Amino acid sequence: MEDQKPSKTLAILAVFAGLLLILSGCTAGVGYLGFAIFAFGGAETLIEELSIIGAVALGLVGGGLAFVHGANSLAGRHSAPIRLPPFYLFYLVFALVLGGGSALLVGRGANRVDATLVQLVFPVLFILGASLPVLAALAFAYRRLNWPVTWRQAALMFVSGGTLSIVVTFFLANLLPYLVYLLVEPLGYFTSEFLNLLDLGFSGLFERIFYSPLLIFYLISIAVEAPFPEELAKVLGPGLMRGRIRNERAAFALGLASGAGFAIVENMRYQGLFAQFYGWSWGGVTAIRGLGAIDHALWTAIIALAWYREGERNPGWVGRVGRAYLFSVGLHTLWNGGYMAFLYFIGLDHLAGSGPSFSIYGEYIEISLVIILLAMTILNWAILIRYLKTLQTGEIAEPLPSHISPRALAGWAFAAVLILVPLGAALGQAWPHIRAIFG
Repeated sequence: MEDQKPSKTLAILAVFAGLLLILSGCTAGVGYLGFAIFAFGGAETLIEELSIIGAVALGLVGGGLAFVHGANSLAGRHSAPIRLPPFYLFYLVFALVLGGGSALLVGRGANRVDATLVQLVFPVLFILGASLPVLAALAFAYRRLNWPVTWRQAALMFVSGGTLSIVVTFFLANLLPYLVYLLVEPLGYFTSEFLNLLDLGFSGLFERIFYSPLLIFYLISIAVEAPFPEELAKVLGPGLMRGRIRNERAAFALGLASGAGFAIVENMRYQGLFAQFYGWSWGGVTAIRGLGAIDHALWTAIIALAWYREGERNPGWVGRVGRAYLFSVGLHTLWNGGYMAFLYFIGLDHLAGSGPSFSIYGEYIEISLVIILLAMTILNWAILIRYLKTLQTGEIAEPLPSHISPRALAGWAFAAVLILVPLGAALGQAWPHIRAIFG
């Protein structure tokens, strides 16, 4: 699979990075075992210790992968093509992990399970819960790409996404909002003052859709907080290997691996951050995060593929990579902020709040949020399958087409009319007159 000599510089960097990560993981592991064995705080400290579990996993697993593959590269050993089990097996084990982990935590909360046992067993379930859905998405994509990369390539991109991309994201996420604030805030003020002059006399629906600076700047702020820096940081690993990527399938696969590494670290962060009351809600947060298993991997792969293609073709690469980057940022922004934007868009937040909710493993989730996340998940999987099919056939898939057919535009306009006219009639001043006519 590797048809050129491995990069000695990258191999040395991988070995050193692996050693540092292993040292950090061992240090975190000693600290965690101290809490578990000596019961400093018992199960009450489990939530605080979840971040330590993440550090242990990143250090030992990520560091181990980087060190082993870097050392093998220096030794001149070739790496075999990566092979993963069928994707559904990952989901089956994920279901068992959710059930077993939640039962363990609930049993501890009822004093039916020993606290030390929970703290020794739960870290494994915590890591598996953050990893299995993402690995399932990788297995699904790689099998359809006919295993285009080696274990070494995938492992190094995986570690890059979970380490280098995290560090760069942290730096950019703290810098970009300040810079954008200086540029956007004056524009937002003048836009708001200008729109105050536009009183269309309707219920506010059309102002929400076409004129609302709040919705626009809300989405901009969401994009700046995470999507812009994260999508830039995640593609750094594939970018460093761009000169060594031999085909489009490999470029897409390496982008998937980098995004997957980032996603697993982020999953552990969110699962630890939102778990409440002895970690009872860990299962709910983990299940919801599992819906977006493909997201980060797909968004990074789209940019990595565009970068490779235009590096091969030379002309116009800035525009094509830029479109791919904006497309990924747009999908990321919809995932992060689309729910609240949708509620504001239709006015549901004003009329009924966010609607009813139900419990998933102890975490209460709004039904409307689950519907939006499912819709976004279906969209992202559909985009992934489209890319996989085009890569299998050798066709070119553009994330943002430069030309929209008149038929597609007419269909979109017709669908918009079907939605907007009834909503405008129901929420606007015309509704009482319509009722009077048919009443």
